Amino acid sequence: MTATAAATAAGEGLSNNLVGPVLRAGELAEVVVEAMRRDNPDAEVNVIDKRAYLRVQVLGECIVRRATIEELLRRPFIMQEIEPILASFAGQIEATERYVRFFLDQRR
Repeated sequence: MTATAAATAAGEGLSNNLVGPVLRAGELAEVVVEAMRRDNPDAEVNVIDKRAYLRVQVLGECIVRRATIEELLRRPFIMQEIEPILASFAGQIEATERYVRFFLDQRR
């Protein structure tokens, strides 16, 4: 994929008000997706499986909490463990020790 195609693909969600991560496929990615579904019960969490990666799309805003991931993994978890599988994301990102939030900056 060219740099232009990658930038276009990453930006596609914004034109539709969709936000969320693009995760490298694997066990942790599956756990993060399930945690996002649990942490956003009123949102439609869409996952596009491209084999090598999972594109998660949620309208407007979504959050994934450390506590939910720990519950699913049954072990302690630090949010920085997401970084190696986070290939890209749509929207803005807010990362703390307790959660990662993807959202649209409505001020623009």
